[in-house]
Amino acid sequence: MTSVANVNGEACSRDSEWSMTAGKAECSPYCRSNRLTQIDEPYRATGDRSPFLLPLQQGRVIVGAAPITRRRIVPVPLTQQQIDQYYNDGYFIVRGALSGEDFAPLEAAYSEVIDERIRDFKARGLIEDLYEYEPFATRFARIHDQIKVDDKDLRRELSWGLDIMHAKLPAVFEFFFTPNLLAPVESIIGPEIMLSPIQHIRPYVPVTGDSQPMQVPWHQDQGVTKEEADVSEILTVWIPMVDVDENSGCLEVIPGQTNLLEHQAEGGTMIKPHLMPDAKPVDCVMSRGDLLFMSAYTPHRGHTNRSDYVRWSMDLRFQKTGTPTGRPVHPEFILQSKADPDSVQDSYVEWCERWEAGLEAGKGVRHHRV
Repeated sequence: MTSVANVNGEACSRDSEWSMTAGKAECSPYCRSNRLTQIDEPYRATGDRSPFLLPLQQGRVIVGAAPITRRRIVPVPLTQQQIDQYYNDGYFIVRGALSGEDFAPLEAAYSEVIDERIRDFKARGLIEDLYEYEPFATRFARIHDQIKVDDKDLRRELSWGLDIMHAKLPAVFEFFFTPNLLAPVESIIGPEIMLSPIQHIRPYVPVTGDSQPMQVPWHQDQGVTKEEADVSEILTVWIPMVDVDENSGCLEVIPGQTNLLEHQAEGGTMIKPHLMPDAKPVDCVMSRGDLLFMSAYTPHRGHTNRSDYVRWSMDLRFQKTGTPTGRPVHPEFILQSKADPDSVQDSYVEWCERWEAGLEAGKGVRHHRV
């Protein structure tokens, strides 16, 4: 049985330490990821760096990162009803596809990055409180609140570099290969799966005080690609890392749209208002671990976050290997191939290097069609 390292560096290889939940084999409570919060507590109390957190980023890649052991699980494909809903409505939600263990490495990695940034801001006298004992979902919001609303440059600095292609964290790269993410993707686009370069992690901070409500405008994901991608079937998977509802910035979608609507650049890339469909929007209320699957032609936007926590989310786009991505200067990556398994690009270092080259090549290039 494939093993997962526990807190002592040993392997949880005994069958009794595994359980099946919703088709997924999960590690016991004694494994490292399940005990991360417990074992990190004394280090937080003393102010020392926990040895169980990921190492810091140095240059283009994170050095010293230990290999991540992939869990052996039984992936769960989609039902025919879910597939039919995708093609009829342009979206559906897979409930409980991922577990806390899938998110633990992501949260640990981003907690490390954010902690370093917060301590830098504190050392520079830009904030007063570190909020070091705040949970992952609220700490970034508490820091954000300490910066004046009209100091937009400093607020941008706080958030800069957290997106996937800039942070380049090993835990994020490993997350792309999660079996219970790829199995339902395969049900839609087939076994030859390529990850589009349009990929993001977003800390969507709540509205507080005098700050202006932030709301992503109505758009289709196909509208933020170049025209070359119009021949490709691109599947968007939106992944909330926290529970989301209408108050905390969940997505709302308009079902049944199957063609591209004309977009405009004004106000952010958005569907021209007079072309908006008449159909009633649907709020996608989701729990952490749910997956929202959307066609590239499904109009959607995010509600304003009026909660007291950050709506952390990831959005990834998948398509059949070899099809145009609509972002030719940025790197696509082959995640799965049953026809040619050796073609899978599972090198973290290569991923970092290709993103470095792609970001350099993309300077000054317009990436949207409008």
